[in-house]
Amino acid sequence: MRSISNTADDPGRAMAPRRTGGARNRALDGLRGCLAVLVLIGHVIGEHDPQAHFYPAQVAVWLFFAISGLVLTRSWDGRYVAFLTRRFVRLWPLFALCIGAGYVLADAAPSLPLFLWIPASNVPPAIDPPAWSLTIEAWAMLAMPLFAWIGRGSLIRLELAIAAYVAAGFCDGRALFAAFFMIGAWLSRYEVRCWVLEHPVAQWLGRISYPLYLSHWLVLHYCPGPMALRVGLAFALAQALTMTIERWSIAASRAVAARRAVLRNAGTLSQPLSALAGMEGLEPPTPGFGDRCSTN
Repeated sequence: MRSISNTADDPGRAMAPRRTGGARNRALDGLRGCLAVLVLIGHVIGEHDPQAHFYPAQVAVWLFFAISGLVLTRSWDGRYVAFLTRRFVRLWPLFALCIGAGYVLADAAPSLPLFLWIPASNVPPAIDPPAWSLTIEAWAMLAMPLFAWIGRGSLIRLELAIAAYVAAGFCDGRALFAAFFMIGAWLSRYEVRCWVLEHPVAQWLGRISYPLYLSHWLVLHYCPGPMALRVGLAFALAQALTMTIERWSIAASRAVAARRAVLRNAGTLSQPLSALAGMEGLEPPTPGFGDRCSTN
């Protein structure tokens, strides 16, 4: 594989050994946006024919899991409680808003564990089906030290871990999804480059991808009018949420990280759990789904 600088000049090279530092990977941003659009297309098809199954949309969700494993492994510094706090602050506000809107639109009794993002079930909620993957994400965040340890190890370690989780999947199907997070974690040593994914349109889709992913089904399912109008409204709502809830949650997550850094520098925090992942001295988190998988 070529160096990262050569890869950037050669669109034919999709991956290269990862450079050090916390620079944002624009291709991953664009990929998130494209995957969110695939999920939307799947639900557009489903509104016309409930029996139809758009398989690329399912693959898109699996790739979302892999991207989460990749991005979060890069930023993992061993501080478990701080990590969980940042992820909750970053992802829960928009999740709660969409789930709450779903209950209101469906005139259904709310489930407090689901609303609070407690991973009690992986059954797709009828009030907003795309939200099921956020439950899987919640389980994965609890296992982040393990994923980081696997991702920074050898290929044999990855293969053994996947085999173990596949075996566990016979007891609990949710364990099977761990394989995607682990593969993404292992790929964190590489940098992704693709000029199509770095195009401004793909970058815009990446910025609105998390709101688009969580809110589009509500618009497609409950709004009247022709499907083309509903799709347009879904993108408009995603943009509005990106400029409001997303912006606030990103700022809040960064504020939590900054506060922890100040306290740590003042010597008031205990030693990190970096030994659990076997790493010290990592670079700062990659700045970011307005994104579902960013480290903010």
